[in-house]
Amino acid sequence: MIETNPLIAPAAYLLAIATAALLLRAVPTIARHLQHSNESRYASIDGLRGYLAFGVFVHHSVITWIFLRTGVIDFPPSPFYSMLGQGSVALFFMITGFLFWSRLLAQGRQFDWMAFGISRLFRLYPLYLPLMLIVFTTVFHLQNWELKVSVVDLLKQTLAWLTFDRPDVNLYPHTGMLISNVTWTLAYEVFFYLALPLAATVFIFRGNWRQVVLCLIGIYALYQVVGWEHSLKKHFLASFLGGIAAAYWVRRPQLVAWSKTALAGAVALVALAIAFTAFSRAFKTAPLLLLTLFFVIVASGNTLFGALKPRSIRWLGEISYSTYLLHGFVLWLMVQRLPPALNLDARDAWIYLPLIALCTCLLILISSTTFLLIEQPGMNAGKKVVNWFRQRQQGGKRLTEKTAR
Repeated sequence: MIETNPLIAPAAYLLAIATAALLLRAVPTIARHLQHSNESRYASIDGLRGYLAFGVFVHHSVITWIFLRTGVIDFPPSPFYSMLGQGSVALFFMITGFLFWSRLLAQGRQFDWMAFGISRLFRLYPLYLPLMLIVFTTVFHLQNWELKVSVVDLLKQTLAWLTFDRPDVNLYPHTGMLISNVTWTLAYEVFFYLALPLAATVFIFRGNWRQVVLCLIGIYALYQVVGWEHSLKKHFLASFLGGIAAAYWVRRPQLVAWSKTALAGAVALVALAIAFTAFSRAFKTAPLLLLTLFFVIVASGNTLFGALKPRSIRWLGEISYSTYLLHGFVLWLMVQRLPPALNLDARDAWIYLPLIALCTCLLILISSTTFLLIEQPGMNAGKKVVNWFRQRQQGGKRLTEKTAR
């Protein structure tokens, strides 16, 4: 059975890596981009991202197979395929916690909060907004363009989707399933971004006791406000702590030196293997500790015997946001909509597996395209907006200084 076959995931990964390698040869723009991004201080993390985003796709592919055969949406019975989704998300949260807490530790009170906020907006929304448009268009197309709710309700649904919630659109049942409900993780990311300045005041800037109390109240209020729509769970948020722990770990030269050894690489792989085979849920104490051990070693620069170094893997890392955000719709379209149109039964394994192989290749192609045409220009636009604000601020300072004279 597909849901317990351990060979499905390696085969899918090999196909994704091969597709990325072919793209590197065929598209010079991709090779040039990777040469530039090779300057990244955390190259091993860049490689890890590729494995994680594609792992979520494999996880949802197995869930979709189970749904087609049983009509039930549930976690795979195999701990490995279950953790391939949950464990990957937990590690993504650790990456976020690590990168931004590291910046805070390095920059302290010089941290540019304006640039941080703008960059996050231009990182999340340029790709998310087109996906949202695709979802709404698909729903209305499936309903013959009939408006089944009031305009006010439709606006409320739109606003909810803009904040990464997934209410049913225009009474279309389980609308979020069109994209495998992947946007739930973005609510946690947004909470972390909003809470970051408050947490920094408490734990890094060390404000006075009044500031600390106010910031703790502010974090709790944010938790309630964001959680009002998204039901934030504390054990999910604990994943970010693994990344924060890694931010302190890599500031210890002796720990980093050990983490780059072959022994540390073996320890990391063993910890990952135990987490992915002994547990079926990632967001519990034992698997989170194992994943944290794995992550601190990777964050220190260990490439896991070269597994994180190939250019094809690093390209999968570059396009990881597109892969993560778009794979659900590609899967829905190719596996749930295409077979009936071709009079095929996707519940047959010998039909489903070629469809997943096709999905894999398409997903890498589509994600590469959206990264180059949407994500990268969006990030560049964010940098331009930041520079524009800085120039305005500098101009305002000069005007103030002249007036004072």
